[in-house]
Amino acid sequence: MRTRRAGMMTAAWLRRCRHGLAATGLACAFLLVIAPARAQQVDPREAQARSECLAGRFQAGVDLLAQLFAETANANYIYNQGRCYEQNGKPDEAILHFREFLRNAKVLSAEEKAEVNGHIAECQAMKAEQEGRALPAAPVPPAAPAIEAQAAAPTPITPAPSAAAPAAGVVETASGRPSADGRGAGLRTAGIVTGSIGAAALIAGVIFSIETHRIANEVTADDTRNRYSRTKDDRGRLFADLQWVGYGVSAAALACGGVLYYLGYRAANKPASDSVSLVPMLFPGGTGAVVQWSF
Repeated sequence: MRTRRAGMMTAAWLRRCRHGLAATGLACAFLLVIAPARAQQVDPREAQARSECLAGRFQAGVDLLAQLFAETANANYIYNQGRCYEQNGKPDEAILHFREFLRNAKVLSAEEKAEVNGHIAECQAMKAEQEGRALPAAPVPPAAPAIEAQAAAPTPITPAPSAAAPAAGVVETASGRPSADGRGAGLRTAGIVTGSIGAAALIAGVIFSIETHRIANEVTADDTRNRYSRTKDDRGRLFADLQWVGYGVSAAALACGGVLYYLGYRAANKPASDSVSLVPMLFPGGTGAVVQWSF
């Protein structure tokens, strides 16, 4: 009779664990599809503004970026306005927008701040160069007599520093637009929350495992005294099922949380043209997912 109950307990555990893993896998696949899709949505006006700036029609590009900032309050559009002015030789306007970006951006790393300050330094050098070109040439004095020229002490001429020299300590990074306002923060937050659920499920599985072993020891001790408790037997089987369900849910949630966090980290460090999505698939006997990558 005890062997038969153990076989029934194993079959019940397999069914519950399989159902729990399938439900967790489908939930993770849903999160992986919906979250990146929302994170990768790009307004077509961004591409139009980039084209206008590169074509020299900077005012049209700046106007489009102003509309986008008014609708989204995303400080990246202020940064892009500064880049548009910088690309079209407007250092004063570019410096104003770069400094406004530093005031509006809520989350900036030290590297991102250094990159923006590097653009400001380049615009200041551009402004100085433009002002130097605008100055009229100094009139050439008439040649002095030879005797007066010998008597006059020569005045050393110190060459002016090059206006195009970059500011000391400013390093231009090779990265694209800085990831202000926490691009990918939603994915990273979802990954942390999902991973926390997995950790909680793991702790629950360990607790149920400890209880299962404790009850098993009690049942063994009762067998030596020819005692049998139906309550202990039922509770031991329940805890045995729950421990494996906890382990299964923990493994699925931790894996799902890790993938979500990685996608959020990648979204924060890659240009907006990259896209990653994971599409769930159902097939006979189980579930799965397909990763789609474009660049």
